[in-house]
Amino acid sequence: MRLVHNSLLFLAGVVLYSLGGIAFPDGGTWYDSLAKPDGTPPIYLFRIIWLILYALIAWSFVILIRTKQIDRELLLLYGINWFFHQLFFVLFIGYQLLVLAALDTILVMYSTWVLIRAIRPHHKIASSLLIPYFMWSVFFMCLAIGFCLLNL
Repeated sequence: MRLVHNSLLFLAGVVLYSLGGIAFPDGGTWYDSLAKPDGTPPIYLFRIIWLILYALIAWSFVILIRTKQIDRELLLLYGINWFFHQLFFVLFIGYQLLVLAALDTILVMYSTWVLIRAIRPHHKIASSLLIPYFMWSVFFMCLAIGFCLLNL
């Protein structure tokens, strides 16, 4: 029963973080028409990377729940990070607001860093699982700024 419960929590975490990508899958012809900064991965690679990161985020969350280390503060921090992550898709793809989307990536990066620091005293492995997400957030922020500079 515990395996089923943990698996459902994990799947729910992956799905929740995937909502923005599901709602705005690729940007269509608008995204294709943008000048892209050097180092921009193809869409299929974005999907693979994000799926791996969503799995790591969900795994981190499940560890905290399973070890009873989750508290209201951590739930709030996960929620804030989730909100800024979803907001990026709405701003960038939905409304095509490149500057606001780039600013949002700073909030995603910062909220990820805060989340890592807040989880660390509770569970080092759960905290460490978020480091690739933080590193990707830094790279993603650079890409978003590059999109701004090349397309404004």
